[in-house]
Amino acid sequence: MAYREVRRMDIDQVMRRWLAGEGIRSIGRATGLDRNTVRRIVRLAEKAGVQRETPWPDQGKLQAIREGMGRPGAPVSPSEAEQQLKPRTDQIRVWLDKDHLLLTKVHELLGREGLVVSYSALYRFAQKWCDFGTASSITVRRAESLAGEMAEADFGRLGPLQELGSGRRRVVYGFILTLGYSRLNCVIPVFQQDLPRVIDCFERALEFLGGCPRRIVVDGMKACIDHSDPYTPRFNRTFLEYATYRGFLPDPARPVHAKDKPVVENNVRYVRERFFKGETFIDLDDVARRALIWCREVAGRRIHGTTRRVPWEVFEAEEQSLLIPLQGERFDTPTWAQCKVHPDHHIRFGKALYSLPTRWIRRQVDVRADRSLVRIYARGELIKTHERKPPGGRSTDYRDYPEERTPYALRWPDHYRQRARELGPAAGDFTDRLLTGEFPWSRLRQAQKLLRLAERYGAARLDAACRRALEFDLQDVYRVQRILERGLEAESEPQPVVGQQSTLELKFLRPAQHFLSAEGDEDADPA
Repeated sequence: MAYREVRRMDIDQVMRRWLAGEGIRSIGRATGLDRNTVRRIVRLAEKAGVQRETPWPDQGKLQAIREGMGRPGAPVSPSEAEQQLKPRTDQIRVWLDKDHLLLTKVHELLGREGLVVSYSALYRFAQKWCDFGTASSITVRRAESLAGEMAEADFGRLGPLQELGSGRRRVVYGFILTLGYSRLNCVIPVFQQDLPRVIDCFERALEFLGGCPRRIVVDGMKACIDHSDPYTPRFNRTFLEYATYRGFLPDPARPVHAKDKPVVENNVRYVRERFFKGETFIDLDDVARRALIWCREVAGRRIHGTTRRVPWEVFEAEEQSLLIPLQGERFDTPTWAQCKVHPDHHIRFGKALYSLPTRWIRRQVDVRADRSLVRIYARGELIKTHERKPPGGRSTDYRDYPEERTPYALRWPDHYRQRARELGPAAGDFTDRLLTGEFPWSRLRQAQKLLRLAERYGAARLDAACRRALEFDLQDVYRVQRILERGLEAESEPQPVVGQQSTLELKFLRPAQHFLSAEGDEDADPA
Protein backbone atom coordinates (compact mmCIF):
# COMPACT_ATOMS: atom_id res chain seq x y z
CA MET A 1 0.00 0.00 0.00
CA ALA A 2 1.40 3.42 -0.96
CA TYR A 3 2.27 5.87 1.77
CA ARG A 4 -0.38 8.47 2.49
CA GLU A 5 0.72 11.68 4.15
CA VAL A 6 -1.11 12.56 7.36
CA ARG A 7 -2.19 16.16 6.95
CA ARG A 8 -2.88 18.67 9.67
CA MET A 9 -6.61 18.59 9.01
CA ASP A 10 -6.58 14.77 9.35
CA ILE A 11 -5.03 15.07 12.82
CA ASP A 12 -7.63 17.68 13.82
CA GLN A 13 -10.53 15.45 12.63
CA VAL A 14 -9.20 12.48 14.59
CA MET A 15 -8.91 14.63 17.72
CA ARG A 16 -12.45 16.02 17.40
CA ARG A 17 -14.02 12.59 16.95
CA TRP A 18 -11.96 11.01 19.74
CA LEU A 19 -12.89 13.81 22.17
CA ALA A 20 -16.55 13.28 21.15
CA GLY A 21 -16.37 9.62 22.26
CA GLU A 22 -16.08 7.77 18.94
CA GLY A 23 -14.07 4.52 18.72
CA ILE A 24 -10.95 3.73 16.77
CA ARG A 25 -12.76 1.78 14.01
CA SER A 26 -15.41 4.44 13.62
CA ILE A 27 -12.83 7.22 13.38
CA GLY A 28 -10.81 5.22 10.77
CA ARG A 29 -13.90 4.67 8.59
CA ALA A 30 -14.92 8.37 8.81
CA THR A 31 -11.49 9.82 8.06
CA GLY A 32 -10.12 7.15 5.70
CA LEU A 33 -7.04 6.66 7.89
CA ASP A 34 -5.56 3.36 8.93
CA ARG A 35 -6.57 2.23 12.44
CA ASN A 36 -2.89 2.07 13.49
CA THR A 37 -2.50 5.71 12.45
CA VAL A 38 -5.56 6.65 14.48
CA ARG A 39 -4.21 4.75 17.51
CA ARG A 40 -0.84 6.57 17.15
CA ILE A 41 -2.54 9.99 17.15
CA VAL A 42 -4.57 9.04 20.22
CA ARG A 43 -1.48 7.83 22.09
CA LEU A 44 0.34 11.10 21.29
CA ALA A 45 -2.71 13.05 22.57
CA GLU A 46 -2.74 11.15 25.84
CA LYS A 47 1.02 11.64 26.17
CA ALA A 48 0.51 15.40 25.70
CA GLY A 49 -2.03 15.41 28.55
CA VAL A 50 -5.28 15.45 26.53
CA GLN A 51 -8.10 13.43 28.11
CA ARG A 52 -11.26 12.11 26.47
CA GLU A 53 -14.47 14.14 26.72
CA THR A 54 -12.54 17.31 27.65
CA PRO A 55 -12.57 20.70 25.93
CA TRP A 56 -10.49 21.32 22.82
CA PRO A 57 -6.75 21.35 23.75
CA ASP A 58 -4.62 24.47 23.43
CA GLN A 59 -2.18 25.12 20.56
CA GLY A 60 0.84 23.85 22.50
CA LYS A 61 -0.62 20.37 22.94
CA LEU A 62 -1.82 20.25 19.34
CA GLN A 63 1.64 21.24 18.10
CA ALA A 64 3.21 18.45 20.17
CA ILE A 65 0.86 15.93 18.55
CA ARG A 66 1.66 17.22 15.04
CA GLU A 67 5.42 17.14 15.65
CA GLY A 68 5.15 13.62 17.05
CA MET A 69 3.51 12.34 13.89
CA GLY A 70 6.43 13.48 11.70
CA ARG A 71 6.54 12.02 8.24
CA PRO A 72 7.29 8.28 8.30
CA GLY A 73 7.24 6.36 5.07
CA ALA A 74 9.12 4.25 2.61
CA PRO A 75 12.07 5.73 0.64
CA VAL A 76 11.02 7.67 -2.42
CA SER A 77 12.43 6.57 -5.76
CA PRO A 78 14.77 9.14 -7.42
CA SER A 79 13.30 11.41 -10.05
CA GLU A 80 14.20 11.23 -13.72
CA ALA A 81 16.33 14.41 -13.46
CA GLU A 82 18.25 12.98 -10.51
CA GLN A 83 18.95 9.80 -12.46
CA GLN A 84 20.32 11.87 -15.36
CA LEU A 85 22.52 14.01 -13.08
CA LYS A 86 23.87 11.15 -10.97
CA PRO A 87 26.68 10.16 -13.40
CA ARG A 88 27.88 13.79 -13.50
CA THR A 89 28.15 14.16 -9.69
CA ASP A 90 31.96 14.39 -9.63
CA GLN A 91 32.06 16.97 -12.43
CA ILE A 92 29.41 19.10 -10.73
CA ARG A 93 31.39 18.93 -7.48
CA VAL A 94 34.54 20.15 -9.29
CA TRP A 95 32.67 23.05 -10.90
CA LEU A 96 31.15 24.13 -7.58
CA ASP A 97 34.01 23.47 -5.14
CA LYS A 98 37.23 23.82 -7.16
CA ASP A 99 36.28 26.22 -9.97
CA HIS A 100 33.82 28.14 -7.77
CA LEU A 101 31.27 28.49 -10.56
CA LEU A 102 27.74 29.68 -9.96
CA LEU A 103 25.07 27.02 -10.07
CA THR A 104 23.46 28.96 -12.93
CA LYS A 105 26.74 28.64 -14.87
CA VAL A 106 26.81 24.91 -14.12
CA HIS A 107 23.26 24.65 -15.41
CA GLU A 108 24.33 26.46 -18.59
CA LEU A 109 27.39 24.21 -19.11
CA LEU A 110 25.30 21.07 -18.65
CA GLY A 111 22.86 22.38 -21.23
CA ARG A 112 25.72 22.91 -23.72
CA GLU A 113 26.66 19.26 -23.25
CA GLY A 114 23.10 18.10 -23.99
CA LEU A 115 22.02 17.37 -20.40
CA VAL A 116 18.81 19.39 -20.13
CA VAL A 117 17.15 19.52 -16.71
CA SER A 118 15.31 22.26 -14.87
CA TYR A 119 17.28 24.60 -12.64
CA SER A 120 15.17 23.61 -9.60
CA ALA A 121 15.96 19.93 -10.19
CA LEU A 122 19.67 20.76 -10.42
CA TYR A 123 19.41 22.82 -7.25
CA ARG A 124 17.80 19.93 -5.32
CA PHE A 125 20.40 17.50 -6.67
CA ALA A 126 23.32 19.79 -5.67
CA GLN A 127 21.91 20.16 -2.16
CA LYS A 128 21.43 16.41 -1.77
CA TRP A 129 24.62 15.05 -3.36
CA CYS A 130 27.12 17.94 -3.59
CA ASP A 131 26.67 19.68 -0.21
CA PHE A 132 25.60 22.83 -1.99
CA GLY A 133 24.32 25.76 0.09
CA THR A 134 24.90 26.62 3.73
CA ALA A 135 22.64 28.03 6.39
CA SER A 136 22.89 31.83 6.44
CA SER A 137 22.79 34.05 9.48
CA ILE A 138 19.59 35.70 10.62
CA THR A 139 19.00 39.00 8.84
CA VAL A 140 16.24 41.30 7.67
CA ARG A 141 15.26 42.46 4.23
CA ARG A 142 15.71 46.17 3.72
CA ALA A 143 13.13 48.34 2.06
CA GLU A 144 13.40 48.59 -1.72
CA SER A 145 14.59 51.89 -3.19
CA LEU A 146 12.49 54.06 -5.45
CA ALA A 147 13.06 54.39 -9.18
CA GLY A 148 16.06 56.60 -9.93
CA GLU A 149 16.88 57.02 -6.25
CA MET A 150 19.94 54.85 -5.68
CA ALA A 151 22.75 52.88 -7.31
CA GLU A 152 25.66 50.89 -5.87
CA ALA A 153 29.22 50.83 -7.24
CA ASP A 154 32.00 48.36 -6.57
CA PHE A 155 35.10 46.80 -8.10
CA GLY A 156 35.42 43.05 -8.50
CA ARG A 157 38.26 40.87 -9.74
CA LEU A 158 37.29 39.29 -13.06
CA GLY A 159 40.44 37.34 -13.89
CA PRO A 160 43.70 37.39 -15.88
CA LEU A 161 43.89 38.63 -19.48
CA GLN A 162 46.72 38.44 -21.99
CA GLU A 163 46.17 41.00 -24.70
CA LEU A 164 46.97 40.19 -28.31
CA GLY A 165 50.61 41.04 -28.95
CA SER A 166 51.48 41.26 -25.25
CA GLY A 167 53.87 38.91 -23.53
CA ARG A 168 52.34 39.03 -20.05
CA ARG A 169 49.02 38.42 -18.37
CA ARG A 170 47.38 41.20 -16.38
CA VAL A 171 44.52 41.05 -13.90
CA VAL A 172 41.28 42.64 -15.11
CA TYR A 173 39.01 44.34 -12.56
CA GLY A 174 35.40 45.12 -13.29
CA PHE A 175 33.77 48.38 -12.22
CA ILE A 176 30.13 47.42 -11.63
CA LEU A 177 27.34 49.97 -11.22
CA THR A 178 23.93 48.48 -10.35
CA LEU A 179 20.67 50.44 -10.11
CA GLY A 180 18.78 49.66 -6.93
CA TYR A 181 15.29 49.67 -8.46
CA SER A 182 15.54 47.98 -11.86
CA ARG A 183 18.71 45.97 -10.99
CA LEU A 184 20.27 46.93 -14.34
CA ASN A 185 24.06 46.46 -14.40
CA CYS A 186 26.85 48.30 -16.19
CA VAL A 187 30.33 46.71 -16.27
CA ILE A 188 33.51 48.63 -17.19
CA PRO A 189 36.78 46.59 -17.22
CA VAL A 190 40.05 48.22 -16.12
CA PHE A 191 43.60 47.22 -15.23
CA GLN A 192 44.12 49.90 -12.55
CA GLN A 193 41.94 51.64 -9.98
CA ASP A 194 43.49 55.10 -9.64
CA LEU A 195 41.27 58.17 -9.34
CA PRO A 196 41.25 59.28 -13.03
CA ARG A 197 40.23 55.77 -14.13
CA VAL A 198 37.58 55.49 -11.41
CA ILE A 199 35.98 58.77 -12.52
CA ASP A 200 36.24 57.63 -16.14
CA CYS A 201 34.39 54.43 -15.18
CA PHE A 202 31.62 56.49 -13.57
CA GLU A 203 31.38 58.65 -16.69
CA ARG A 204 31.14 55.66 -19.05
CA ALA A 205 28.58 53.94 -16.83
CA LEU A 206 26.39 57.04 -16.58
CA GLU A 207 26.60 57.48 -20.36
CA PHE A 208 25.41 53.89 -20.74
CA LEU A 209 22.44 54.61 -18.46
CA GLY A 210 21.75 58.00 -20.00
CA GLY A 211 21.48 59.69 -16.60
CA CYS A 212 22.59 59.70 -12.99
CA PRO A 213 20.81 58.42 -9.85
CA ARG A 214 20.42 60.77 -6.90
CA ARG A 215 22.56 58.70 -4.55
CA ILE A 216 25.44 56.29 -5.23
CA VAL A 217 26.72 53.92 -2.55
CA VAL A 218 30.48 53.65 -3.03
CA ASP A 219 32.62 50.85 -1.68
CA GLY A 220 35.77 51.79 0.24
CA MET A 221 37.71 52.75 -2.92
CA LYS A 222 41.11 54.06 -1.90
CA ALA A 223 41.16 56.34 -4.93
CA CYS A 224 37.98 58.13 -3.77
CA ILE A 225 38.24 58.10 0.02
CA ASP A 226 41.06 59.78 1.92
CA HIS A 227 39.98 58.50 5.33
CA SER A 228 37.98 55.28 5.62
CA ASP A 229 36.02 55.16 8.86
CA PRO A 230 32.70 53.48 9.77
CA TYR A 231 31.33 56.71 11.23
CA THR A 232 33.22 59.68 9.74
CA PRO A 233 34.59 58.71 6.30
CA ARG A 234 36.13 61.49 4.21
CA PHE A 235 36.06 61.65 0.42
CA ASN A 236 38.90 63.40 -1.39
CA ARG A 237 38.26 66.78 -2.97
CA THR A 238 38.44 65.58 -6.56
CA PHE A 239 35.72 62.97 -6.15
CA LEU A 240 33.50 65.38 -4.22
CA GLU A 241 33.95 67.89 -7.01
CA TYR A 242 32.92 65.23 -9.53
CA ALA A 243 29.84 64.30 -7.46
CA THR A 244 28.83 67.96 -7.36
CA TYR A 245 29.37 68.24 -11.13
CA ARG A 246 27.02 65.32 -11.83
CA GLY A 247 24.59 66.12 -9.02
CA PHE A 248 24.62 62.87 -7.01
CA LEU A 249 25.22 62.31 -3.32
CA PRO A 250 28.15 59.93 -2.60
CA ASP A 251 27.34 57.50 0.20
CA PRO A 252 30.36 55.54 1.49
CA ALA A 253 29.83 51.95 2.62
CA ARG A 254 31.55 50.76 5.76
CA PRO A 255 34.83 48.86 5.28
CA VAL A 256 34.41 45.07 5.13
CA HIS A 257 30.61 45.31 5.27
CA ALA A 258 29.25 43.67 2.15
CA LYS A 259 25.68 43.99 3.41
CA ASP A 260 25.93 47.79 3.09
CA LYS A 261 25.82 47.29 -0.70
CA PRO A 262 24.10 43.93 -1.24
CA VAL A 263 22.68 44.76 -4.68
CA VAL A 264 26.07 45.17 -6.37
CA GLU A 265 27.88 42.71 -4.07
CA ASN A 266 25.73 39.85 -5.30
CA ASN A 267 26.48 40.81 -8.90
CA VAL A 268 30.29 40.66 -8.66
CA ARG A 269 30.41 36.90 -8.82
CA TYR A 270 27.57 36.82 -11.35
CA VAL A 271 29.53 39.07 -13.72
CA ARG A 272 32.73 37.11 -13.25
CA GLU A 273 31.17 33.69 -13.75
CA ARG A 274 28.58 34.44 -16.42
CA PHE A 275 30.46 37.01 -18.48
CA PHE A 276 34.26 36.76 -18.09
CA LYS A 277 35.11 33.17 -17.19
CA GLY A 278 35.47 30.72 -20.03
CA GLU A 279 35.55 33.45 -22.71
CA THR A 280 38.36 34.59 -25.02
CA PHE A 281 39.09 38.30 -25.53
CA ILE A 282 41.47 40.17 -27.83
CA ASP A 283 42.33 43.07 -25.52
CA LEU A 284 40.82 45.31 -22.87
CA ASP A 285 38.86 47.33 -25.44
CA ASP A 286 37.27 44.11 -26.67
CA VAL A 287 36.31 43.23 -23.07
CA ALA A 288 34.74 46.68 -22.61
CA ARG A 289 32.77 46.50 -25.85
CA ARG A 290 31.42 43.01 -25.19
CA ALA A 291 30.67 43.86 -21.55
CA LEU A 292 28.19 46.58 -22.53
CA ILE A 293 26.54 44.23 -25.04
CA TRP A 294 26.30 41.56 -22.35
CA CYS A 295 24.80 44.03 -19.86
CA ARG A 296 22.13 45.04 -22.37
CA GLU A 297 21.34 41.77 -24.12
CA VAL A 298 22.04 39.05 -21.52
CA ALA A 299 22.05 40.36 -17.95
CA GLY A 300 19.50 43.04 -18.78
CA ARG A 301 17.09 40.61 -20.48
CA ARG A 302 17.03 37.90 -17.83
CA ILE A 303 14.32 37.56 -15.21
CA HIS A 304 15.94 38.87 -12.04
CA GLY A 305 15.90 36.39 -9.17
CA THR A 306 14.67 38.92 -6.60
CA THR A 307 12.36 41.24 -8.49
CA ARG A 308 11.15 38.53 -10.93
CA ARG A 309 11.14 41.19 -13.62
CA VAL A 310 13.33 41.94 -16.65
CA PRO A 311 15.81 44.71 -15.62
CA TRP A 312 16.09 46.38 -19.04
CA GLU A 313 12.31 46.55 -19.48
CA VAL A 314 11.83 48.00 -15.98
CA PHE A 315 14.64 50.50 -16.60
CA GLU A 316 13.18 51.75 -19.87
CA ALA A 317 9.59 51.87 -18.65
CA GLU A 318 9.93 53.23 -15.11
CA GLU A 319 13.45 54.37 -14.14
CA GLN A 320 15.30 55.99 -17.04
CA SER A 321 13.10 59.07 -17.15
CA LEU A 322 13.66 59.72 -13.42
CA LEU A 323 17.47 59.84 -13.61
CA ILE A 324 19.31 63.17 -13.42
CA PRO A 325 20.08 64.21 -17.04
CA LEU A 326 23.74 64.41 -18.02
CA GLN A 327 24.59 68.03 -18.78
CA GLY A 328 27.76 69.47 -20.25
CA GLU A 329 30.85 67.68 -21.45
CA ARG A 330 32.73 64.90 -19.72
CA PHE A 331 34.19 65.82 -16.37
CA ASP A 332 37.73 67.12 -16.66
CA THR A 333 39.40 65.29 -13.77
CA PRO A 334 41.58 67.76 -11.82
CA THR A 335 44.67 67.07 -9.75
CA TRP A 336 45.11 68.64 -6.30
CA ALA A 337 48.43 69.20 -4.56
CA GLN A 338 50.12 71.32 -1.92
CA CYS A 339 53.11 73.37 -3.04
CA LYS A 340 55.53 75.84 -1.46
CA VAL A 341 56.22 79.23 -3.07
CA HIS A 342 59.99 79.52 -3.57
CA PRO A 343 62.04 82.75 -3.30
CA ASP A 344 62.04 83.07 -7.10
CA HIS A 345 58.25 83.69 -6.90
CA HIS A 346 57.40 80.30 -8.46
CA ILE A 347 55.90 76.98 -7.41
CA ARG A 348 56.79 73.68 -9.03
CA PHE A 349 53.78 71.60 -10.05
CA GLY A 350 53.69 68.82 -12.60
CA LYS A 351 57.39 69.49 -13.40
CA ALA A 352 56.49 73.01 -14.55
CA LEU A 353 56.83 76.46 -12.91
CA TYR A 354 54.04 78.94 -12.10
CA SER A 355 54.56 82.42 -10.60
CA LEU A 356 52.90 84.06 -7.59
CA PRO A 357 53.15 87.58 -6.05
CA THR A 358 55.92 88.38 -3.60
CA ARG A 359 53.72 88.28 -0.49
CA TRP A 360 53.16 84.52 -0.92
CA ILE A 361 56.85 83.60 -0.90
CA ARG A 362 57.64 80.68 1.48
CA ARG A 363 53.91 80.02 1.99
CA GLN A 364 52.05 76.75 1.40
CA VAL A 365 49.32 76.96 -1.24
CA ASP A 366 46.76 74.51 -2.68
CA VAL A 367 47.01 73.85 -6.41
CA ARG A 368 44.23 72.53 -8.65
CA ALA A 369 45.11 71.60 -12.23
CA ASP A 370 42.99 70.24 -15.06
CA ARG A 371 43.75 69.87 -18.77
CA SER A 372 43.80 73.62 -19.50
CA LEU A 373 44.18 75.66 -16.31
CA VAL A 374 46.13 75.72 -13.05
CA ARG A 375 44.32 77.42 -10.16
CA ILE A 376 46.18 78.32 -6.98
CA TYR A 377 44.36 78.77 -3.65
CA ALA A 378 45.39 80.11 -0.26
CA ARG A 379 43.08 79.28 2.65
CA GLY A 380 40.33 78.44 0.17
CA GLU A 381 40.63 81.74 -1.76
CA LEU A 382 41.64 81.77 -5.43
CA ILE A 383 44.80 83.91 -5.71
CA LYS A 384 46.20 83.05 -9.15
CA THR A 385 45.26 81.32 -12.40
CA HIS A 386 47.72 80.12 -15.06
CA GLU A 387 47.50 78.28 -18.32
CA ARG A 388 48.58 74.64 -17.94
CA LYS A 389 52.14 74.09 -19.14
CA PRO A 390 53.84 70.82 -20.19
CA PRO A 391 56.68 69.38 -18.09
CA GLY A 392 59.66 71.71 -18.29
CA GLY A 393 57.50 74.72 -19.15
CA ARG A 394 57.07 77.96 -17.24
CA SER A 395 54.24 80.44 -16.81
CA THR A 396 55.47 83.76 -15.36
CA ASP A 397 53.38 86.85 -14.76
CA TYR A 398 55.99 89.63 -14.50
CA ARG A 399 53.55 91.75 -12.54
CA ASP A 400 54.17 89.32 -9.66
CA TYR A 401 57.74 90.64 -9.30
CA PRO A 402 58.65 93.77 -7.32
CA GLU A 403 58.56 96.86 -9.53
CA GLU A 404 62.30 97.49 -9.29
CA ARG A 405 63.13 93.94 -10.43
CA THR A 406 60.70 93.64 -13.27
CA PRO A 407 62.94 95.26 -15.95
CA TYR A 408 65.79 92.84 -15.28
CA ALA A 409 63.40 89.86 -15.28
CA LEU A 410 61.99 91.07 -18.58
CA ARG A 411 65.48 91.90 -19.92
CA TRP A 412 64.48 95.42 -21.06
CA PRO A 413 67.60 97.28 -22.40
CA ASP A 414 65.52 100.30 -23.45
CA HIS A 415 64.39 100.79 -19.86
CA TYR A 416 68.00 101.28 -18.70
CA ARG A 417 68.87 103.48 -21.68
CA GLN A 418 66.00 105.80 -20.79
CA ARG A 419 66.94 105.99 -17.11
CA ALA A 420 70.60 106.74 -17.97
CA ARG A 421 69.51 109.47 -20.42
CA GLU A 422 67.64 111.12 -17.55
CA LEU A 423 70.93 111.35 -15.61
CA GLY A 424 72.73 113.21 -18.39
CA PRO A 425 73.59 113.14 -22.10
CA ALA A 426 77.04 111.58 -21.57
CA ALA A 427 75.59 108.91 -19.28
CA GLY A 428 72.94 108.20 -21.92
CA ASP A 429 75.56 107.91 -24.69
CA PHE A 430 77.73 105.65 -22.52
CA THR A 431 74.74 103.35 -21.81
CA ASP A 432 73.80 103.29 -25.50
CA ARG A 433 77.29 102.07 -26.38
CA LEU A 434 77.24 99.61 -23.47
CA LEU A 435 73.95 97.98 -24.52
CA THR A 436 74.67 97.78 -28.24
CA GLY A 437 75.48 94.56 -29.97
CA GLU A 438 73.70 91.31 -30.72
CA PHE A 439 73.09 90.30 -27.08
CA PRO A 440 72.53 93.44 -24.98
CA TRP A 441 70.95 91.37 -22.19
CA SER A 442 74.40 90.05 -21.21
CA ARG A 443 75.36 93.60 -19.99
CA LEU A 444 72.20 94.45 -18.05
CA ARG A 445 73.99 94.00 -14.75
CA GLN A 446 76.62 96.58 -15.80
CA ALA A 447 73.81 99.00 -16.68
CA GLN A 448 72.32 98.44 -13.24
CA LYS A 449 75.71 99.11 -11.62
CA LEU A 450 76.04 102.34 -13.61
CA LEU A 451 72.69 103.57 -12.27
CA ARG A 452 73.72 102.70 -8.72
CA LEU A 453 76.86 104.84 -9.17
CA ALA A 454 74.56 107.81 -9.75
CA GLU A 455 72.89 107.12 -6.40
CA ARG A 456 76.32 107.13 -4.69
CA TYR A 457 78.19 109.95 -6.47
CA GLY A 458 75.39 112.01 -7.97
CA ALA A 459 74.10 112.36 -11.51
CA ALA A 460 76.39 115.30 -12.43
CA ARG A 461 79.63 113.56 -11.45
CA LEU A 462 78.49 110.37 -13.19
CA ASP A 463 77.69 112.25 -16.38
CA ALA A 464 81.13 113.92 -16.28
CA ALA A 465 82.86 110.59 -15.65
CA CYS A 466 80.98 109.03 -18.57
CA ARG A 467 82.07 111.95 -20.79
CA ARG A 468 85.72 111.37 -19.86
CA ALA A 469 85.37 107.62 -20.48
CA LEU A 470 83.90 108.31 -23.92
CA GLU A 471 86.83 110.61 -24.77
CA PHE A 472 89.22 107.73 -24.12
CA ASP A 473 86.83 105.23 -25.81
CA LEU A 474 86.30 103.25 -22.59
CA GLN A 475 83.19 100.99 -22.31
CA ASP A 476 83.84 99.51 -18.90
CA VAL A 477 81.71 100.44 -15.88
CA TYR A 478 84.62 99.62 -13.55
CA ARG A 479 86.75 102.28 -15.31
CA VAL A 480 83.97 104.80 -14.79
CA GLN A 481 83.91 103.80 -11.11
CA ARG A 482 87.69 104.38 -10.81
CA ILE A 483 87.32 107.82 -12.42
CA LEU A 484 84.73 108.71 -9.80
CA GLU A 485 86.75 107.25 -6.92
CA ARG A 486 89.87 109.26 -7.92
CA GLY A 487 87.95 112.40 -8.80
CA LEU A 488 89.31 112.50 -12.37
CA GLU A 489 86.00 113.38 -14.00
CA ALA A 490 86.82 117.13 -13.84
CA GLU A 491 90.22 116.84 -15.64
CA SER A 492 90.49 117.12 -19.42
CA GLU A 493 93.14 115.91 -21.92
CA PRO A 494 95.41 118.75 -23.30
CA GLN A 495 94.74 119.54 -26.95
CA PRO A 496 97.57 120.61 -29.34
CA VAL A 497 97.45 124.22 -30.74
CA VAL A 498 96.84 124.31 -34.46
CA GLY A 499 99.71 125.88 -36.53
CA GLN A 500 102.35 125.86 -33.74
CA GLN A 501 105.53 123.86 -34.51
CA SER A 502 107.15 121.63 -32.03
CA THR A 503 110.19 123.01 -30.25
CA LEU A 504 111.60 119.58 -29.42
CA GLU A 505 115.16 118.91 -30.76
CA LEU A 506 115.22 116.02 -33.21
CA LYS A 507 118.46 114.25 -32.20
CA PHE A 508 118.32 111.38 -34.65
CA LEU A 509 117.17 113.30 -37.74
CA ARG A 510 119.03 112.25 -40.99
CA PRO A 511 118.98 113.93 -44.41
CA ALA A 512 117.21 112.24 -47.29
CA GLN A 513 120.45 111.49 -49.16
CA HIS A 514 121.53 109.36 -46.23
CA PHE A 515 119.10 106.67 -47.29
CA LEU A 516 120.34 106.47 -50.91
CA SER A 517 122.46 103.39 -51.74
CA ALA A 518 125.84 103.52 -53.38
CA GLU A 519 124.76 101.50 -56.45
CA GLY A 520 121.98 103.96 -57.03
CA ASP A 521 124.52 106.80 -57.15
CA GLU A 522 126.70 105.12 -59.79
CA ASP A 523 123.80 104.34 -62.06
CA ALA A 524 122.39 107.83 -61.82
CA ASP A 525 122.64 110.08 -64.85
CA PRO A 526 125.27 112.82 -64.19
CA ALA A 527 123.22 115.26 -66.10
